[in-house]
Amino acid sequence: MNAQPHVVFYDDSCPLCDAEIEHYKKIKPVHDIDWLGIHAHWNTIQSYGLSKETLLRRIHAINSDGTVVSGAAVFVLIWGSLRYYNRLAWLVSKLRLLPIMEFFYKYFAAWRYRKNQHCKIN
Repeated sequence: MNAQPHVVFYDDSCPLCDAEIEHYKKIKPVHDIDWLGIHAHWNTIQSYGLSKETLLRRIHAINSDGTVVSGAAVFVLIWGSLRYYNRLAWLVSKLRLLPIMEFFYKYFAAWRYRKNQHCKIN
């Protein structure tokens, strides 16, 4: 295993997002992930220099080498870190599906952000 875990920032106030991440947390990792819910861990997250609005608009992560990734690439990062799902990540990479996933994720993320009242930053 790599020395540094991936860090995933997710919207823990969104029932859909939270349920998906809880599902991933139950799967044995092949690479460590620190899961940081935006609302529950905001004081810790602030040290990463990402705004709450940015994180609520799209899922973000910092991979083990320190690179910030967002959108569909985060799911590939997560899948590549989880037993069984790592095959899916390999397939997405091999078939070069990430641009297609990102196309659809962009619209889903915009819809989710508009729909959820807790995303409104005052």
